[in-house]
Amino acid sequence: MAESRGFTLVESVIACAVLATALLSIGHLGAVSITRVADARYRTISTTLALAKLEELRADRMPSAGADAVDSTGQPADRGSTVTFERRWSITAVTADAGIVTVVVNSVPPQLGHDVRLTGGWMAVR
Repeated sequence: MAESRGFTLVESVIACAVLATALLSIGHLGAVSITRVADARYRTISTTLALAKLEELRADRMPSAGADAVDSTGQPADRGSTVTFERRWSITAVTADAGIVTVVVNSVPPQLGHDVRLTGGWMAVR
């Protein structure tokens, strides 16, 4: 029996194919994770801005429905802002003494499924 030394061409090609598949999978996983992190960042900022607006409306005695555009820090958006968030809110009276606020925040340009919707309520103080 002859002694076998080294790898055959078929073994080398199979090893390269397995290695290439693994590297492509890792690359795809990295690209997807970067996209998910960016989406999570925008969703976190949107939630924070919605909570801030909800608290602002709760502090107001007679809030009314409306909308505004802010940057990621909650300041009014100007033309130089790279990312703008649009906040829309509506007031629904449950009873004469209570109000329910719905605040919707989404980034502009809007992306499907990336808006944040918060609902909160308060009792009017007499």
